[in-house]
Amino acid sequence: MPDQLYLSPLFRSLRTRWIALALFTLLPSSAHTAFEFQPIGAHTSGTGDAGVALAAGAAGAFWNPAALAWGKRISLFGTYDQPFGIAELATHAFSAGLRIGRHGLGARYTGFGFSLYKEQVFGLVYGLRAFQQLSLGFGVRALQLSTAGMPTQHWVVFDAGIKLRLRKSVFLGATVWNAGGRHASLLGQGGTVGMGIAVMPRVVLVADIQKEANFPTGAGIGVIYHIRPQLALRTGAGSHPERLSAGFGVQKNGFAIDYAAVWHTILGITHRASVIFEY
Repeated sequence: MPDQLYLSPLFRSLRTRWIALALFTLLPSSAHTAFEFQPIGAHTSGTGDAGVALAAGAAGAFWNPAALAWGKRISLFGTYDQPFGIAELATHAFSAGLRIGRHGLGARYTGFGFSLYKEQVFGLVYGLRAFQQLSLGFGVRALQLSTAGMPTQHWVVFDAGIKLRLRKSVFLGATVWNAGGRHASLLGQGGTVGMGIAVMPRVVLVADIQKEANFPTGAGIGVIYHIRPQLALRTGAGSHPERLSAGFGVQKNGFAIDYAAVWHTILGITHRASVIFEY
């Protein structure tokens, strides 16, 4: 009996790991393909993973390099995502942003995987407010891939972005990741264009169109409803396997906590949470 009590949780742990590994192998488009664009943050997950136009500050380091020029003077961002309740598929990400006048600087990190398969991404981002309504951005990412029984692999890729405010209530954004096209089949290459518009005093509509090499064109659309300045409700839909989403955000004195529930057509519901601090 003692041996059974010891082996049972061990067996469950190994089984979970092999299930996670099978998701990488058999369902790359549904689970995770190495280093392709990944939506980061509950504040955007709640709106159908649309965030290129409204991204700002440290959180924008994952969405649009030009967003760093629109943030507060200091901003910090962190998020955690555990898809389908499987710890081996968890993603954690952190970033920091500093804006000095028209210039924005940022650093980002993303970690994903477990002992058999692990991805890590380290990045630096720069944004320039070229005009009052226009900013440009550039980012560099160092990618590391570790697979059990194989040598660790490293790459460096470059990203670029632009953000434009047409009017006080209309924002446009566009970004290109892996702009040099290095190992596009493995690292992913593509771009996104997006829009954010305040259609009513408390209602914001966001939409993104995304194209990645070797994948069909995708899109996401969402609505943000500000019940109060401190409380926002979000909902959205997308054309990727993650179809429907809903969430909320609470902010006060520079702190914001966001939560989103995302429904995957194959694997069910995923919970995401993130924290933002701006000063």
